[in-house]
Amino acid sequence: MKRRKVVFIVFLIVIALFVQFFIYVEQHMRGPIIHLAKIRVKQIATESINEAITAQVANEQQVDNLIDWRTDDSGKVSGFMLNYSAHMRITSDTIQTVRNTLDEVSRLSEHIPLGQALGSPILASFGPGIPIKIEPKGDVKVDLNTRRQDAGINNILVEVYLRVRTELAVVVPFDMEAQAVETEIPVSYLLVVGDVPMYYYDGKGNPVGDQAGAPSIALPPMSGGNSGTPGQSSESDDTQAETPEEKEGASETNEAADH
Repeated sequence: MKRRKVVFIVFLIVIALFVQFFIYVEQHMRGPIIHLAKIRVKQIATESINEAITAQVANEQQVDNLIDWRTDDSGKVSGFMLNYSAHMRITSDTIQTVRNTLDEVSRLSEHIPLGQALGSPILASFGPGIPIKIEPKGDVKVDLNTRRQDAGINNILVEVYLRVRTELAVVVPFDMEAQAVETEIPVSYLLVVGDVPMYYYDGKGNPVGDQAGAPSIALPPMSGGNSGTPGQSSESDDTQAETPEEKEGASETNEAADH
C-alpha cells in the first residue's frame, strides 16, 4: 500500500514538473523557437528553389532567345527588349518547378534541438528535438527582369535574372506563423560593347589611359599695344592718310584765304 502511494506521489511530481516545463517553454521560449524555425524554413526553401531553378535553366533551350537586339543602319546595337514568348515560357516553367519543389519540401521532417532556443552555445545541441513543418501558403510569383551595370568605357553588362516570391507557413507544436521567401537566380549575362573614344576622362575630369590626354588647340596670337579691334585700327589709319592731291588743294585754299 505504501509502495503504491510512493509511486503515485512520484507520478504526480513528474506530471507537475512536465506541466511546469511546458508552461515555461510556452511563455518564455515560444519566440526563440519560432525565430529559429523561420530561419531554418527560409534556408531550406531558398536552397531547394535555387537548385531546382538552376537545373531547369541549364536545360532550357529558350535562354539564348530571351533578348531581341535592335541595331541601327551601321549594325551597331541601339537597344534590346525581352522576347515575350520565351519570357512567358520560362516564367511558366519556373512557377511549376517552384510548386513541385515546395511540395517536396513540405514532406521533409525537420527538428530543432530545444537547447538552441536557450541561446547557450553549450546546450545548443542538447534537448529534445522540436518538430517543424513547412506548408506552402499563397501563390508563387515569378518575375523575369534585367539590370545593367557599367563594364568599362562604353561597355554595358546586361544581367537577366528571375525573382521568385512565395509565402510559407512555419508549423511548430501548438503554433504557426507565415514566412515570406524571396530569392533571385541569374539566368544569363550579356556584354554590349560600344565604341571607345580616343580621348576620355573620369568623373573628376582627369584623363584616363596612356594616351588619354586631348590634343592641344592652337590659338591665334593676340596683337600687343593696340586695344582696338583690327577693323577699327585700319579705319583710323585710312582716315589719317591723305593723298598728294588733297594736300595741294589744301595749300591753295590756305593761300586764297591769306589774300
